[in-house]
Amino acid sequence: MSISKILKRILNFLTFTDIPIWQKLLLFAIGGIVWFIIIAVIGLGAVTYVNDSSKALTNEVVPQILASQKVIIKIRGANVSVYNIAMHDDINIVNNHVQRANILFNDVSVILNALLKGGLVKDYSDLTGDLIEEFQVLPVKEGSRSERYVKETLAKNQNIRKILNELVLIKKARLKEGGGTAKNKALFMNKLKEYDALTVQAVTILGKLTSWISVLQKSHTIRIQRVLKQSMAMFIFVGILAVILLTVFSYLLKISITRPLKAITEQIKILSEGEVDLTKQITIGSQDEIADLSANFNMLMQTIYDMNTFKKVIEEDDDLTDVYVRLAKVFNEGLGLDDISIYEATNRNKSMQILTTPYTKDDIYCNREIFIDNSLCRARKTGRRVSSIEYSEICKQFLFASDKYHVCVPMIVGASIGGVVQFRFDKTIDKQKQEEITILDNTCIERLVLKAEQYIAESSAVIEAKRLTSALKESSVRDPMTGLYNRRFLEEYVETLIARVARKEGVIGLLMCDLDFFKQVNDKFGHDAGDIVLIETAKVIAANARAADLTIRFGGEEFLVIVSDAKEGEAGVVAERIRKMIEELKVKTSGGIIQKTISVGYSEFPKDTHNFWEAIKYADIALYKAKESGRNRCIRFEKEMWNKEAY
Repeated sequence: MSISKILKRILNFLTFTDIPIWQKLLLFAIGGIVWFIIIAVIGLGAVTYVNDSSKALTNEVVPQILASQKVIIKIRGANVSVYNIAMHDDINIVNNHVQRANILFNDVSVILNALLKGGLVKDYSDLTGDLIEEFQVLPVKEGSRSERYVKETLAKNQNIRKILNELVLIKKARLKEGGGTAKNKALFMNKLKEYDALTVQAVTILGKLTSWISVLQKSHTIRIQRVLKQSMAMFIFVGILAVILLTVFSYLLKISITRPLKAITEQIKILSEGEVDLTKQITIGSQDEIADLSANFNMLMQTIYDMNTFKKVIEEDDDLTDVYVRLAKVFNEGLGLDDISIYEATNRNKSMQILTTPYTKDDIYCNREIFIDNSLCRARKTGRRVSSIEYSEICKQFLFASDKYHVCVPMIVGASIGGVVQFRFDKTIDKQKQEEITILDNTCIERLVLKAEQYIAESSAVIEAKRLTSALKESSVRDPMTGLYNRRFLEEYVETLIARVARKEGVIGLLMCDLDFFKQVNDKFGHDAGDIVLIETAKVIAANARAADLTIRFGGEEFLVIVSDAKEGEAGVVAERIRKMIEELKVKTSGGIIQKTISVGYSEFPKDTHNFWEAIKYADIALYKAKESGRNRCIRFEKEMWNKEAY
């Protein structure tokens, strides 16, 4: 794999392109959790370090400083007693101060040993013996300055106590001699000086100990402050980085989901408005559920487009045979259903016949009796799909049940069954071919048959119109002058039309059109010119109605346009288009150019009334309102225009 492809895959992964949506959300959640853990680790590390340092200060440094300060205080207190021993000659006073000094120096030894080994320090008053304070002290670190200072002080303390004992002996000897000799006094003073020097040295060492411990205390404090600053900086840095990254990935995640959904929504909106624009097919670069949805949606759009194109093409075909040929071609070439037959049924004589096309088979697969009595055909009789795949040997009229599966789909034309399309599938298909086309897979067959049914449904209205057109050739239902359907055709077709509307629960727009001041044409230019105007008017009206609509010459200069399967407001659009085109029409006659206008009234069945002929009357009433309000306009029927109980 090339480096560019590797980099592209990494980029797609980081931008949530090539992974399913649940993995996108999972990775986003994991990323948030990771950053939360990082911040938590930083905080926990900082808190732990500060806590440990604080404990070291509280449990180690502070007690050691306090202990060293206690030692200094006790040595100085002992010095006071020593000077009192030197000053007083009363043996009792001397003994009291000797005892006090010994107690203080003993406390000094206890505290110093506690600093060396660790333990509980109890500070008692040397005057009353009451406990002043107690605290736990940890041993100084072995080999440290603190240990050396403590040991030196402890040695000094032992020497001081030794000299103190010598001073006491000299003092008591002097008291026995009544003041002592000069030599004795000189000896006492020398020992006292030696005592002072040792105590000064001990206090100096303790001062160094205190200073060193203070340095350690300051070091701990500095480290705590440094850690707090570093932690704060890391908090800010990691927090900003986390916010930036989460914002970026949130945006990438959002657009990876919302952009294709927005595209799909726009296409759905276009589709809801009745447009199918395949130039706006959705292209998704990702490989996730939305990409699958987009691909399926594009397939749906393509199917709808194909259906609309197919319907438009067959609407423009000349006769019913062309429609059946195109339908069979779609089954054969478009869907791969190559073993088919199309049966056309007639309601008049209850017969059925096989239609011959280049894409269907003329072989007889069903009992010949159905061609005489089409009610024997199960699909024709029930009006529902009949499938031997779902239920074996479901139809006893099928003669090849042991060799083939069959699916028969009825063609519902108007309110009746106009025919049956039969699809057949071999049971004894070889394994290799089965793997290639999987034709025996029920899901595959179901999908193909469903598509075929959609094409059949789309063509049903056109087939119905073509069959009616064919029927018109056998009866006098056209106006000989204009070539439009006449009122007789409407009387014959009305039941089929009403049944179709009821089945589809649709709406029919009824447009009653009447030329304005047509009598003036006959009076001024003659009836020949009037006939020309009517013929040209009929052409314009028929041309501006939709392909599936019916245009009828209702009588004289009146025309009725039946807008089939009309949506809300669609009848008004057709009416206005006809009015505008008639207004622009210029008819050449021997007497000159004639330009007329037309008034249109329209209603909707069964929205305005459930009586079809009453709906036509309502359209006629709206037409008269258009005439009364100035002509050359389109007016929709309103209930206020008609207040009578019956039409």
